[in-house]
Amino acid sequence: MLETLNDFGRSLGSIWTLLSLLVICAPAAIAVHEFTAYRMNQYSHGGVDYGCKSNMVNFEARSVNANVVTRRCVLLSMGEVSVDRMRELISNKAGSILITIPENSSTLTQDEIDSWNEVEQVLMEEAIDTSVYFTYEKPELLKIYHEVRTGLNNDHAATAAAALGNVFHSNGYQIVTYGSAPAPIKSSLFAIQGKMLIQSRETNPCIGIVAHFDSYGISPHLARSSNSNGSGVAALLEIARLLSKLFNKSGNTPKYDIVFLLSGGGKLNYLASKLWLDKKYSTDAADMLNDVEFVLCLDSIGNEGFNFHVTKTPKQGTAAYKMLRAMEQAANLLYPNISINVAPKKVNLKNPLFSWHHEVFTVKRLSAGTLSNFPSHNTLGRLNSLDSAVDEDRLYQHTHIVAEAIARYVSDLEDPDVFILNDDLVPNKNLLIRTIDYLGKTERSASLLNRYSSVVINIEQTLSKYATEVIVSELKASKRDPEFQFYDQSETKLFAYNVKPAVFDLFLALAVICYLGIVYFTVKSVNP
Repeated sequence: MLETLNDFGRSLGSIWTLLSLLVICAPAAIAVHEFTAYRMNQYSHGGVDYGCKSNMVNFEARSVNANVVTRRCVLLSMGEVSVDRMRELISNKAGSILITIPENSSTLTQDEIDSWNEVEQVLMEEAIDTSVYFTYEKPELLKIYHEVRTGLNNDHAATAAAALGNVFHSNGYQIVTYGSAPAPIKSSLFAIQGKMLIQSRETNPCIGIVAHFDSYGISPHLARSSNSNGSGVAALLEIARLLSKLFNKSGNTPKYDIVFLLSGGGKLNYLASKLWLDKKYSTDAADMLNDVEFVLCLDSIGNEGFNFHVTKTPKQGTAAYKMLRAMEQAANLLYPNISINVAPKKVNLKNPLFSWHHEVFTVKRLSAGTLSNFPSHNTLGRLNSLDSAVDEDRLYQHTHIVAEAIARYVSDLEDPDVFILNDDLVPNKNLLIRTIDYLGKTERSASLLNRYSSVVINIEQTLSKYATEVIVSELKASKRDPEFQFYDQSETKLFAYNVKPAVFDLFLALAVICYLGIVYFTVKSVNP
């Protein structure tokens, strides 16, 4: 009898070892689903880390209302996202967070949009250790989401018997991604400049027209930024087209040169503009900047509201007052129902972050201002992934006003009843719309751009039609002490494995052992 038990024990040892390895290796996968997912932005600026620092996902899926989220992948829809909820998940050591977003943001309510804008604004000011991913809502993913949310695998069970029952008849999902840890990538920003020169003198006073062209959002691949600042880019290129006709029209004698600048890093403290200025001041081009009388920045002018942001209220006799007066006259002539609101705000020299684009030039002692439909730099929604709505009529009207104002400025026209841009010198609305559509559909987050990106090439080619000396400057991060740094792994594949809970394998192993034991002793009893 003792020998029989020893034989059985040795047999069980081998079986137990094999079954234990199977349990440890993986839960029982029933099916697998594959999705494209986009990781939350990760970058450093000024030596400070921002965004999501992890990309690891290999956790059981749980809904947002689960009792236990530690080392789980929490699935939630955009409508369930809030700042408090995200902070709670992160503080409870959620392994990863996967947020489903609608492909058409028009399905969201205003409350959901406002909540999302707040989440983006808050989270992108922090460094987060939890991996955060976003993916578009697809039928298969929505099915998984609802199964996880309504299923019995959410750590909720009224009794121990109910919990045990869940083990046998419920399925779960294991969310997994493969790949290496995020690593720094070659990081560059780009500035595209062009000139429009009058030929009467060797040196002329000059004005600058500036807009940043890259997008920004909680994930590089989700950011479209149609209004902020696709509208500014579209308006600048259309203004360049109109002014080129004005400069070449016989009988017109503009008295100013014009410099156009489209820069990257707009939401990285307007870093490309800053680096471009520093580079110009360190070369012979500093003389050109000394001739700049005023710099007008266009930032989000595609919706209702027309605000002129300056460091102080313009006084008569200054370049800022002359520009403001030209814009007011243009608005009164073209669209009397549109008023320009002057919004003065001093530059806080103790704060390294600029509030508006013009402040980059102001600290270099250049007179400058920013036009925007946003009344304040911290208006909710100015920096968000849902920026896809542009009022085409407003964009046309604002572009028309700015173009007329600049034409009046460079022509020194004071008569409030006379048009400069008339006849064929009016904006082309269809061209504006096509430009906005292109920019809104093109990934142009700073971390995704290089010298041969389509948006860089297209802006360069378009500006070259109207301006001369068009140059694309690549502004690289310093190797020793980089002012900015981007990271890879922004897009990946997520795999959702439909599995039984891991503890199910343990019960299965015990059942197999019991079955083999019964068989073993039955055989032994028949054949002693």
